[in-house]
Amino acid sequence: MRIAVLGAGSVGGVVAWHLARAGAEPVVVARSESAERLAREGLTLIGASGPETVKIAATADPQALGSRDLVIVALKAQDWPAALPLLRPLLGDETIVVPMLNGMPWWYFQGLQGAMASRRIVAVDPDGALGAAIPVRHILGCVVYMGASREAPNRIRWNGRRRLLLGEPPGGASPRLQRVVGLLADAGLNAEAAPDIRRAIWQKILGNVAHNPLSVVTGAAIGHLATEPHLKAIMRAVMEEAAAVAAALGVTGFDIEERLQVAPEMMDFRTSMLQDFEAGRPLELGAIVDAVIEIGKAEGVSTPVLSTIGALARDRWQAKHGAPRLE
Repeated sequence: MRIAVLGAGSVGGVVAWHLARAGAEPVVVARSESAERLAREGLTLIGASGPETVKIAATADPQALGSRDLVIVALKAQDWPAALPLLRPLLGDETIVVPMLNGMPWWYFQGLQGAMASRRIVAVDPDGALGAAIPVRHILGCVVYMGASREAPNRIRWNGRRRLLLGEPPGGASPRLQRVVGLLADAGLNAEAAPDIRRAIWQKILGNVAHNPLSVVTGAAIGHLATEPHLKAIMRAVMEEAAAVAAALGVTGFDIEERLQVAPEMMDFRTSMLQDFEAGRPLELGAIVDAVIEIGKAEGVSTPVLSTIGALARDRWQAKHGAPRLE
């Protein structure tokens, strides 16, 4: 299988490293400086047993690669529109695209029936460019449970979590889903086929909406949020609002108290949104906060606590970094 990884940041870097180490020969598509460094020095993953470097192919010219069988795109939601010129040359008629992103994906309503059919989520695809460029037939949905941070373009620090849930947007199994899950599992990732990927997305979003914006407001790691009673109460309220939005779409059965629990290896983890805040990068508020609020409004579900925490996170970013580079 000819594989490209577009976006070798923290998550993309961990996945690309595992694939390269397993001999799957992925090619990373990155900016010129990053691609040159990856090709020259390799990709280093720093885990519990220390750093390990693998050789990896990298390019800044996707045109030279041509279409791939599998394209793993590990970009923040707000970076997808600008990356379309890099993605388009990699797409063929049968190319599988696996978006690895936090929050609500732009394709969520594509392929559904009835009143929700092909509804566009303005917060993540404001002009419809993503939906037009990447038909849902190419998509295998993906939910990522991983803790990592990029220390340099070719150096990733990783906490050992490696769970990936993949699923067909219509639900159920398929040969291509089994092939991709098998490929990732053989590379040492805990890849699983999800029978209902949309429900898996909401399960992850419950954590995203509770942890990410509140971590920016407080500057705290996940463990602090989960153990301070007043902060845990805020997270519970946000999760309940998001679960109500999901229920309005027919997605139910979440255990809020269970979702509030934090795995031991994640207690000291600083959310990706907090990492972005501290580095002065745009925040993923569009996919994690605004999309849920937008869907809630369309379904008549209010989200006052989430709206407030999102507004406070925006304000803190602007106060610290000045120009409103928010998505």
